Amino acid sequence: MKKKPASLIKPYVLILPALALAVVFAYRPFILTLLNSLHTVSLQGQRLSFVGLENYQRLFSNQSFQASLSNTLRFTLYFVPTNLIVCLGAALLSNRKGRLATLNQVFFFLPMAVGLSSSMMILKMMFNPSIGIINQLFNTDIQWFNDKRAAMVLLVIAGVYLDIGLNFLLLQAALRNVPSELHEVATIEGANGFQVFRYLQAPLIAPTFVFVLMTNIKDAMLISSPVLILTEGGPFRSTQTLVYQMYLEGFKSGNYAMGSAIATVVFLLTFTVLLLLLHLERRRVYYQ
Repeated sequence: MKKKPASLIKPYVLILPALALAVVFAYRPFILTLLNSLHTVSLQGQRLSFVGLENYQRLFSNQSFQASLSNTLRFTLYFVPTNLIVCLGAALLSNRKGRLATLNQVFFFLPMAVGLSSSMMILKMMFNPSIGIINQLFNTDIQWFNDKRAAMVLLVIAGVYLDIGLNFLLLQAALRNVPSELHEVATIEGANGFQVFRYLQAPLIAPTFVFVLMTNIKDAMLISSPVLILTEGGPFRSTQTLVYQMYLEGFKSGNYAMGSAIATVVFLLTFTVLLLLLHLERRRVYYQ
């Protein structure tokens, strides 16, 4: 039977609000940013003259940009494995049966209940070299804001703290969806905890794990708020990331063309990495 015209149009009408929001707040700004990166732009945001790839040539020859790119890649390399291990360990710990399971769930979920700025200000006080509780608790004298390595470690800690809540929920939900019958059979057959995780749980939660991995890489490449509040790119630009430099160039200095070029580079870099992961995921991950 032929469908009525109204039923054919209805799906498109329902998707129009979401599509309009995407165009206004995602696609249109991206196109404008790309155009700005190929022009000289005035302080009023008007495109003056077309310069092609000249902004990108200046950008890649800039030592500040090279430092930001290196810092972003190093942060991603440190943050992603650390966050995955911590979040997966937290999910496995809370997945066990016992009286403390609920308490563990509340503890790991708690960071989501605190605002980002508030969390960063609390961390800034805790890691203060003079009056912070961390140095006093461990009887150390680490200069968290003045030492290059310590500052990067602090950013990794802040990143893990911000991401642990959502990642924990996703991984815990995936572990709970593993059939209990399979777990019981594996236990009866004599499998220990590591074998159960490796051969039973890990393959079944792989789709969720890959999703968490991709979101972690995206968050690492786009990190800005912890840098802005905790370190401000210091000491000596050792924690200055690409997005933070984009903020400095585009909003602090008014160099909209260079800021747009940095934003485009960040997008292309992140998109390429995620595209490669999607390609590997299709070959390695099995969906039920």
